[in-house]
This record gives sequence, C-alpha cells and structure tokens, in this order.
Amino acid sequence: MEITLEGVRYDYRTSYQEEPGARESLNALMGPVFGLDLESWYRAGHWTDRYRPYTLFRDGAAVASLAVTPMDLRLMGRELHLVQLGAVTSRSDARGKGLIHFLMARAMADWKDKCGGFYLYATQETQDFFGRFGFEKLREVRHTMTVASDGRRHLRRRLIPELSQDKSLILSHYQRGNPFALLTWEHNPGLLFFYLGGPLREHIYYLSDFDAVVVAEFEGSTMLCHEVLGGSGHTLAELLGAFAGPEIEKVILGFTPREGAQCSVRPLRDKSAVLCAQGKAVELFHRYQLRMPILSHT
Repeated sequence: MEITLEGVRYDYRTSYQEEPGARESLNALMGPVFGLDLESWYRAGHWTDRYRPYTLFRDGAAVASLAVTPMDLRLMGRELHLVQLGAVTSRSDARGKGLIHFLMARAMADWKDKCGGFYLYATQETQDFFGRFGFEKLREVRHTMTVASDGRRHLRRRLIPELSQDKSLILSHYQRGNPFALLTWEHNPGLLFFYLGGPLREHIYYLSDFDAVVVAEFEGSTMLCHEVLGGSGHTLAELLGAFAGPEIEKVILGFTPREGAQCSVRPLRDKSAVLCAQGKAVELFHRYQLRMPILSHT
C-alpha cells in the first residue's frame, strides 16, 4: 500500500517474509542495529506469522520497521494474550519524519481488539516517545538462587538444534513448558529457536535424570539459567543443584520462579531494555514481582 508522509511516498507492507527481496532489505536495515540474522532464522523454518514485520519501504529499500509478536502468556494458570512490539528502528536519514509514529499507530490499531494490551522494551532515550502511545515504564526483578550440588554425578548432554532428534526433544519439552516458572509463554517455538538456533545454540543441555532441557551459560561460579523446559516432579533447587555441579555457587534466573522465597530479589537494571506496557500487563507487574521470560523477548 502506498502512503505519503511529509510529502514523501513510501510503500507500506506487512507479513512479507516469503518475499526474498523484501526480506533481504529488512535484514539489511535491522542487522547493524540489533545484530539480528533474520535470513538464517527464516531458512531454518522458524520465521512464522508469530513474527510480523510492519515496514515502510522507499525505492525498494526498508527505511523504517517494527515487529508485531502475538504472545500467549500464562501467569499462575491464568491466560494472558498480549502483543509484544519489537525491533523498532529506522534508517538514519529517515528519522524525525513520523515513520515510526505511523507504524506504531497502525500496528496498535490492527491489534487492539485482539489482545489484552501491548508491551515492548525501550531504551532510556525512547521511553518518552513510547509514552505518547500510553506505554508506562514497569519494574522487572531478577531472582538469584544459591545452589548446592547433591554430590552425585548426573549426565548433562549438550543438544544440537540442527539434529532432528535433538530438535524434536527440545520441541516436546517446550510444549510441556517450564513447571518452575510463575510466568510462562506458549505456542511460539519459532521465537524459542531464534535464540537456540542463534546466540544460545551452544548452551542447550538435556539433564536425563530429571528429563529436562536447560538453557544456561556459565561465568565462573555463577550460572545464568535462561530457561528450564520439563523436569516436573522435582523442585527447582534440586534440578539446578544436579545440573550446575559443585563449582557453581549461585544461579541467576531468566524467568520468575514459583519458589521465589528461596531467592534473593533485586530490581533488574538494564538501561538498554526497559519494559514498558499498557493494558493488563501494567496491573500484573504492579501487583507481583515479575520478569518477562528472557527468551520471549523480540
């Protein structure tokens, strides 16, 4: 669809990921800003209609874009249907011309009757801009758990997401979800594999004694546990103690644990990714100490 903003004509398009030229142009716009490789994600078969670009093109090149991701969340058994807006960017020579304002307004108009609210991650510099659309800054927290090894040897096998059997194992456990998390996300394996097929592909493990897939990184005596899939029938402390090994003293969680009383809790301070929302998410984050699952970020 052709539109005109401040006397300049643009081609407004959405959900065009099956078109190689448009997809390549979007990748060229977003890659330098976010370090994303959308082409590899698409070729692996993980880019679905759960990630919908809203983009303005000029002379065939993407100049401004954002992504709409419908999110099915669950908080203590309660379903939440929200929309996450992400990857908001414009080319340097296209800034200050109302392009992102147009895309934001269009995306929110398209989805306002299909969800209970919107959320996104802003920088300190962009919070005021998103505030014009009714977005409110929310506080996320970080849970840290002290762990102790159970003294037994547990088999921890690294998974390779390109192998069909390992991919099937990951998908089956994703369908089970994270039984230890207060706030979980569902029905978007494509987003999961954006991380597992990219920046975290060497940090996926299967803990056979607990029948759990664990996504984790290690930094000295600290483990960063991004996600746990499966493993029900145990406590989180038991699972992490068996997985981490004797050299790990504490675990920083990338999700909100049900066993919050066993954790130290601190505000999450990341000036480059400040959670902002409108709608149902605002009330919930005011009422509970929560963190959006880190692997659900777009």
